[in-house]
Order: sequence, then structure tokens, then C-alpha cells
Amino acid sequence: MKHKKIAAILTATILLSTTTMAFADTPFIDIEKNWAKAHIISVNEKGLMNGTEADKFSPDKAVDKYSAIISIARMMGTNNMDLNDVVNYQKDVLDKYKVPEYAMRETAFCLDKGIIQGEIEMDKFGNQAQATKLDVCVYLGRAFGVNYDAAKPPVILSYTDAYSIPSMYRVYIDHMIKIGVVDGKGDAEGLFNPNTPITRAMFAKMLDAASIEYVKTDITTDTPTEPVQNENADTITTPTDNGTAAVTKDKGTIDSITYSRSSQPKILLETENKTMTEYTIPEDLMKENIIINGQLSDVYSLRPGLFVEVEILSGKIDRISTIEIIKQIDTKGIIKQVDLINRVMTADIFDEHEGEYVEKKIFLQSATMADKYFKLLTIDALTPGQNINLIGIEDMEGIKAESIMVKH
Repeated sequence: MKHKKIAAILTATILLSTTTMAFADTPFIDIEKNWAKAHIISVNEKGLMNGTEADKFSPDKAVDKYSAIISIARMMGTNNMDLNDVVNYQKDVLDKYKVPEYAMRETAFCLDKGIIQGEIEMDKFGNQAQATKLDVCVYLGRAFGVNYDAAKPPVILSYTDAYSIPSMYRVYIDHMIKIGVVDGKGDAEGLFNPNTPITRAMFAKMLDAASIEYVKTDITTDTPTEPVQNENADTITTPTDNGTAAVTKDKGTIDSITYSRSSQPKILLETENKTMTEYTIPEDLMKENIIINGQLSDVYSLRPGLFVEVEILSGKIDRISTIEIIKQIDTKGIIKQVDLINRVMTADIFDEHEGEYVEKKIFLQSATMADKYFKLLTIDALTPGQNINLIGIEDMEGIKAESIMVKH
């Protein structure tokens, strides 16, 4: 099945032409004095966003993730696509995460196109899950074909809270800055506020700017011609023009690694669809093709538990790189060391998956601290040996603490 962008371009061109009006009339009674009025009317005219009621847009209401995905998929032209095959192909994931009926077509499309990265990201969805500013930039960036490449120099952002933006997601924000979707200087305090839920008015502004740029950009939404399903893994191999097999891709968690004197190293990968697949890794694989946490590494630096993306050529891994995982943390720990100047500490944090305490770095810049009586504390109240309860966001760099309760 093919999805042609020409349909999206024609539709967007027709819809964009409607935005040349002066917007004297508005279908919504609650946006007359809103700063984003023109953008709201524009995305409504383009068919990208509807009101929350017949005559209300609710500009200050937070956007949920399904609504954001639906609008972005429409920007890519899904209204003119037959997505029945895609929905059927993604049915197991859609059913597992109880995707609501109204969002099935667009969610399946975004899973198919990698705008939603499989079950790891679907686990964050829900009928009431709010989309953050970072979420929207990531989804839009992927819609524009932007890809994170760990082998390239890291993207540097000038926001004062850039430290709170995971390194692998900065490339999407950088692209949004370049095409005018977000301001590279941040708010009045220089903040990007990545984890702040985004309002419908702000989303309308970002979507309006992105939709105009999307029409100008040469991005294909075609699915591969006659994809060949790998029987042993959740991968797709696309035939090349000369009929030979192209690179096959797969994602999953390394379950185990086998080294042998008589054969090349092998890894057992638990893929996203929970199947176990064994891959061979050439011992002489170039370091440029082994990226762990953004650093060039060798075969013997791989270890179980890493979530990786692999590219397979002729039955062997041609490239392997770790993928950053972001997850919500709500656990307990014991403080080991506190750096008051840099507002960072190390602590032994209980890992429920491993069933043991693991030393981790914790960033305290945005943390609210209190004792067991809920009395607010300052950072200098934290000392080694204290037992704590910790809530925050974990990525490859460490844990960005949101709240810490000292139990004494």
C-alpha cells in the first residue's frame, strides 16, 4: 500500500489558501481576545483541529497526546488515505493499549511511520495523558523526517533549562527552531519548559507554523514497497532496486551476550513485540558502528539490559546503538553524596526491575524537598545516609528529581 504525499500537498494547498481571509468571523466564542486567534482559526480552517464544543475552542485547556497525534497525522494527509491495512497491522498494539476508537487510524499511522516509537512510547499514552511541549516537538520533528544520530555531535540549545532536555530529543527541538515552530530563546526567563503541558492555543500556533512548512518540505509518507517480514524478529526489509536485501532494522533489550573462542559474539535480543532473536556481531565491527550512550564503543562494551537499535546486513549486525529511555520514577533510596554547588547528588536507588539498589546520579535543579511532616527543606538539608522517597524523570543522564521526601 502506498501513501502519496501529493494528496497531502494538494489538500494543504487548498486549505492554506483559505487562510488568506482577514479572519473577521470566528466559529468560536472564546478566542476573540486570545493571542493565538489567527492560528486557531487557521488550523480549524485547514481541518487540523476542531473545537471542544460546537462554539468553543477552549484555548487554555491542555492538549492530550491522542489529540496532538491526530492533528499531526492530518497535517501529513491522513484524511485522504486508506489506512485499513495499517490499522490491521497495528491491531495488537492498538488493542493492548486500549487506543480509543476515534484515534485508531491516526495512531496506527503514527506507529507505522515511527512518529510514535512502538510500545515504549505507547505505554505513556492514555485518554487523559497530556502532551508536553517536548512531546509535540518530538512528534513534529519525526513527521518532518528528522532522525537522532548518536554518531553526530550533540545539539547545543541555548535555553537555561537545556540540561532537562534529553540529548536524543534536542535534534527535534533544533529543527523546530529552524522552521519557526518554537522560539530558540525560550520564554522571558530563557526557559523551554519541556515537561510543561501544552495548551490548545500554543499547540495551534505550533501546528499552524509546522503545517505551512510541511507543504514546502519534500517528505515522503510512502510505506515501503512490498515489505518482507522477518520471521524471527519484528523487522522489515525493503528490497533495493537491484533486488538485493537492504539493511534490516530491529529494536529491543539485550537479554544476554555470548562470547566464544570458536565463533563470533552473539546477542539475544528481546524485541519490542516480546520475541527473542539472536544476532551475530562481527568482532571487528568498527567503533563508529557501536554507539553506547552517545559514545563510540567496542563489542565488548555491550551488556545485558541495554535498549538498542540494530541494523542487520547479510545476517550480521552492521550497526548497534543504544536508545535513550525516559521513564517516570517513584521509588526509595539512600543518599551517598551531595554536591551543593552544582545541585547534584548520588544515591543508591531501589530498582524494582532488578530488585536491588543501584547507584544513580540525581539532578536537583527543579526538585521540591520536604521532610516526613511535609515541611519544605533546602538543598543543604540533604546529607549522606538519609533515606528518601524520590519522584522524578529518569533518562540516560540520570534522574531529574521532581520531589524528594527525607525520611530521617
